[in-house]
Amino acid sequence: MDRRPVIQAVYSDGEPCAEVWDKAPGYRLALSQDCSGVLYEGGEVRFAWNERGLVVRAELEDSCLIAINRQDEQLHYLCGDVFELFVKPLNEPYKWEMYATPAGNKATLFFPTWPTELSPEEGLLDHDFRGLGVWVEETSIGWTAQMFVPSEQLTALGAVWGSESEWTIFCGRYNCNTEDLKNPEMSMAPALSKTNYHLGEEYAVLEFLEMNTKSVYRREKK
Repeated sequence: MDRRPVIQAVYSDGEPCAEVWDKAPGYRLALSQDCSGVLYEGGEVRFAWNERGLVVRAELEDSCLIAINRQDEQLHYLCGDVFELFVKPLNEPYKWEMYATPAGNKATLFFPTWPTELSPEEGLLDHDFRGLGVWVEETSIGWTAQMFVPSEQLTALGAVWGSESEWTIFCGRYNCNTEDLKNPEMSMAPALSKTNYHLGEEYAVLEFLEMNTKSVYRREKK
């Protein structure tokens, strides 16, 4: 396995509760490594997993919530604030790109190979992966987003999910502070070498914690 940063996900028997999130390591959002200056509004991301799938929780500082497009399955980064999750098997060419907005809307893009000749619109429409769950809450400092990615999606093309599997993961954010959407602050975890959310070779390795004897899931063939 190539050398990459590591992101750890704690095991949760069911839907993660406050106790589970307290045990999960937090990963602070940061500017890319080629950017100087200080992040204006930060955030922290935590990860949990079980046989049913992956759960990601992002607590985001945000003084101006903007969500112009209030529909699901849109290119939300063109329409305001968005938290993004990228998930890719380490040794496979395909990946998912998933969105959550402060208004509770969601979107899933799928790319069978990367790099790709598909447009973002084609990545958004040309697939049947619609199982993403999104829950959001406005807070005193901004908003919290929680995503659930079902293992049925992650294993649909033959990949294994669980302690014996190898996955990479990345989180990005568009933080708009004006209604014209100009110059959004873009932060991420882990911090990539450039502000380009598609540098898949720099995504973190996902490490599965607190594993048990049932910690491997493989989709049953029909």
